[in-house]
Amino acid sequence: MLRSLVIGCGWAGEGYVNALRAAAVEVALCGRSPEPARAAADRLGVAELRLDWASAIDELRPDIVAIATPGGSHRAIADHAAARGCHVICEKPLGRDADEAAGMLAAVRSAGVRHAYGANTRYADVLVQARDLLAAGAIGDLREIEVVDHFDFPPLMPYSWLHSLAEGGGMLFNVYPHVLAQAQFVSGGRAAWAFGLAERVLDRVPVGSPVHDFRAWAPMTEAEAAGAEWRQNDADLAATVITGIELPDGRQVRALFHASAFGAGRHPGYLALYGTEGTLHLLDQPWFSGLQLRRASDDRWEDIPVAAVDDRIQAGWNRLVAEFVADVAGEGGGGYPTFDDGLLANQLIDQVRAAGAQPSVG
Repeated sequence: MLRSLVIGCGWAGEGYVNALRAAAVEVALCGRSPEPARAAADRLGVAELRLDWASAIDELRPDIVAIATPGGSHRAIADHAAARGCHVICEKPLGRDADEAAGMLAAVRSAGVRHAYGANTRYADVLVQARDLLAAGAIGDLREIEVVDHFDFPPLMPYSWLHSLAEGGGMLFNVYPHVLAQAQFVSGGRAAWAFGLAERVLDRVPVGSPVHDFRAWAPMTEAEAAGAEWRQNDADLAATVITGIELPDGRQVRALFHASAFGAGRHPGYLALYGTEGTLHLLDQPWFSGLQLRRASDDRWEDIPVAAVDDRIQAGWNRLVAEFVADVAGEGGGGYPTFDDGLLANQLIDQVRAAGAQPSVG
């Protein structure tokens, strides 16, 4: 049986623990803060818990290390794991800039280990259906891709790693890698360039209790915020990016991505594919619960049946990890996102940041 170490005890850590177990891999867990780490280990039934990732890698020598921490620690962990001969799967963003990501890619290549990148939302069943419909000519030739997502966070969400670029926070680091992977997968293309706008939106953020699991992140009251310490936010809480995607037939299409931590649209987030003969509309981005088709010759929207999935988020982690584990075990596989894809995302993010973030507006 292959052995693994999952580093990080939050939402992503739980996702990798469940996915690795589903792939028949033995799991140990490592966290940073003792009480939340022990609570996560107890909840998930993981017997082997460590509190120092470097010594855990050195002593346990797992076959696979899954990095499920915020982005600020990714390079140190990946480099250390690769140097010990561990295969590595890392959450997005791969690095905090392209230089860091390139160093991580060089480390795993030099060590000769397998590497995967956590763009797990590209495994949604609906994306496969949309890709097949596109390939079958359901909307003619692809012209444009559009992705919009608003998270509707209240302004008084307490300070967390999401508010720090050094920790891998912001929309570009945490949303753009997902939608980029989705657009490339469904179109069969490869991104070539990007430009856009990244906005901080908020200058300062109140400090509350530490956030150990993103699902437990809850707003503060006005009274709590008034009496709290406030910290500077330097992460982009809204971002708009136009990306050029080169298709297999040599054409290039533009993809528009917009993500904001705030606001509620009249409709849920979506991914739309606009073609010469119609439109495919994927509902509830990034996990996609529905698919609609509108043909240019008909003004009706047709609902396309989609498979029922109990937990679409966990299903994405399960499929990514299953492909990676099969490859590590020498049973085939491949086709999963790798550090090469993570580096490309970082390169495009750097292109957007090179234009300079806009000042806050509130």
